[in-house]
Amino acid sequence: MPEMELRGRRLTWRAEGMDRPGAPVLLAHCSLAHSGLWKPIQAALAETRPVVAADLPAHGRSDPPPEGESLQLFAAEFCTRLAEDFGRPVHLCGLSLGGATLARVAWKRPELAASLTMIEPVLFHLLHPPHVQPEIQAPPADDAELEADMRAFVGQWGAPGRDPFGGEERFQLAKRCFRLLREDNAWVMGRPPGQIELSDFERFRLPALLIDGETTEARASAVVSAIAGAIPCARRRTIPGAGHLSPVSHWREVLAELSAFFDAVDAGAERATA
Repeated sequence: MPEMELRGRRLTWRAEGMDRPGAPVLLAHCSLAHSGLWKPIQAALAETRPVVAADLPAHGRSDPPPEGESLQLFAAEFCTRLAEDFGRPVHLCGLSLGGATLARVAWKRPELAASLTMIEPVLFHLLHPPHVQPEIQAPPADDAELEADMRAFVGQWGAPGRDPFGGEERFQLAKRCFRLLREDNAWVMGRPPGQIELSDFERFRLPALLIDGETTEARASAVVSAIAGAIPCARRRTIPGAGHLSPVSHWREVLAELSAFFDAVDAGAERATA
């Protein structure tokens, strides 16, 4: 796998179709996953365009962020570097944690983005007014509580019938990652200076696609609805029968939406926000 060093951390990604002429795509996965989540979608898109799928920090083969730094912020820094390396605007597409990460990339560096697709981004602070401090879940008190929380999280947000760990070694890596994610959640929900808000989405000036699953968590769909209401002209699609992990459980349907959207943007048929 290709890799780079970013501020002393080794970060990896999967690349396909790098010699294809179409506009490139950058894919970012959800929490406790890795770039392989996108394999079927990446392979299909790469028939006509370059496609890079990142291993976000602390996921896959990528190192965790520097000590004391936000995982999401470091992930955005990494994805910004990947987008820059193409030398031309990129279709940004992220699921859950990846959607929140790439939203930040598009917000801070709009010249890098041909479009932005968010599939149920974990931006739950947007469900509260800007002046309201959401309730923040305390970090696990011990290892047993961490493991219980992780299993509950996977049961709530994972794909039914799939083993997300695949053995003891991966299970231990997932626990390390989950601890970092829980710590980072406190930062995200704490609305620090510079946190993305609905008012920032209102100023977006690029084509946007928002996707959720028909059977997903109500608050995940509520975030999608809130962002869709903030970005004029954004496409909104719901995948029938799908939960939170629609790119895994219903990848063909998600692929069809992505392909149609990217092609429309490339052809100039998809209008940017006015």
